[in-house]
Amino acid sequence: MTTYIFRWDRHGRKGQRCVILARGTMNSCLVRFEDGYMMVTSRRALGIKAPFNPKVATETVSAGLAFAKCGITILYSEL
Repeated sequence: MTTYIFRWDRHGRKGQRCVILARGTMNSCLVRFEDGYMMVTSRRALGIKAPFNPKVATETVSAGLAFAKCGITILYSEL
């Protein structure tokens, strides 16, 4: 799983690590930060790739399973 650095200053998240949960249309994506906060943003907001963080990966897989249990399908996922 690839971890990115968030470049934009939205919701005070500039410089924080995040992972992409799903990619959408119009260059959008659902990202999850290390503290569990999720948001939909532009893929342009994602900067350079950061070193892998196993904590984020574990929680992301858990979030993906929670979505699946609710019947929500994530297309083009990087889980």
